[in-house]
Amino acid sequence: QRMQGAGATRNLGIEKAKGDYIYLLDVDDQIYPNAVNSLIKVLTDNPNIDAVFGRMKKDHRQISALSLQESDTGKVVLMEKPYWGLKWFSNLKYVVGPPAFLYRSSVFRKIGVYNEDLMLGQDTAFDIKLGMLCKVAFLDKHIYLYLKHENSTTQKVKKDRQRAFMVWPRLVKEHLPFYLTHKVPLRFKQLLFAQLYQSLGRQILFTYSIKKRIRLRAQLVSDIEMIKIPLLLKFSTIILVFFPFESLGKIYRYYVVPKLIAKLDA
Repeated sequence: QRMQGAGATRNLGIEKAKGDYIYLLDVDDQIYPNAVNSLIKVLTDNPNIDAVFGRMKKDHRQISALSLQESDTGKVVLMEKPYWGLKWFSNLKYVVGPPAFLYRSSVFRKIGVYNEDLMLGQDTAFDIKLGMLCKVAFLDKHIYLYLKHENSTTQKVKKDRQRAFMVWPRLVKEHLPFYLTHKVPLRFKQLLFAQLYQSLGRQILFTYSIKKRIRLRAQLVSDIEMIKIPLLLKFSTIILVFFPFESLGKIYRYYVVPKLIAKLDA
């Protein structure tokens, strides 16, 4: 199909799939021997589990050049929802890519598919939603190799843009709507608002030209107009627009945002 992004491509595959399980593999990744069968066994042995995931290894070498992971125990860890959703949302270092997962096909009917409005991070957005709404198991076994190379789409974007700009679409197009339409624990709300506020401030600081900062702030505020924006946040971001100094950015990050998050209620 014509280029529409990874989300649309995966959704088309999911739509056409006929089996009980869905496994997604990106073209430049590689699977460890017997990995998919191991994931299938977990779902077969645990009919109440919606999805299972294992370990991901990142390396620039081919899988044939790597030794099998002796650290793999094969242990299955079952945690109640929303444990994995909150863990992945709290720190992206815990996130693994789609090829680490095996999903029951019913998952996509239950919680929806990938957000096609996101050109980046649609897999992270989906799996956080999965972890919030579904029963997910972890298999302590390496499932796939993520090949690191400088020509990947993600690496190119990371070079060209600050992470603050990359994360914003995922927050406002996926996690914020999820918060507004679901009953979420306080921890999810705290994580969401902290990331929104931090990203908002960083984008302003990383934008050169006062005219561009004024326009950017107006757009960002408009993106989150469905939630009540605290006066302290409005005032602080206006200051950053006119005085984009790193010292003020630190005050914003380490004092203003934590103060606002501490005032959140369930």
